[in-house]
Amino acid sequence: MGRPDLSGRWALNREKSRLEIPMPDATEFLIEHREPQFHLKRTHVTGNARDTFAIDLITNGPAVQLTHRGIDIQSRAYWEGDALVFDSAMGMGSERGTNIVRYELADGGRTFVAVEKVRFAGHTHTNRWVFDRQ
Repeated sequence: MGRPDLSGRWALNREKSRLEIPMPDATEFLIEHREPQFHLKRTHVTGNARDTFAIDLITNGPAVQLTHRGIDIQSRAYWEGDALVFDSAMGMGSERGTNIVRYELADGGRTFVAVEKVRFAGHTHTNRWVFDRQ
């Protein structure tokens, strides 16, 4: 059985998303996924501020290290059934944490859902991001 192809341009559906953090005005994901190659580019927009994060991973492959906004990140991606798990360890100074996100398609591939559990800098939150295919 083949894995889901998460490729696409995805726009945040603010009404369907449930976040424990302030919701950005807009968020867009651009995913290019040709198993096992996985490229993700995410842009949050809040007011006039834009925050873009991009990463290239091999699913079920080695971890990738990068720095984003002063945070050292070590990420890997692996499959759990039809969900692609984006598993990151993060550090900034003496602070350590994790960000685990499960990416799945819904509604026959028209909807992209990211359930995120973050533990970092003394805070823990769970977010359910819902995106519509553009």
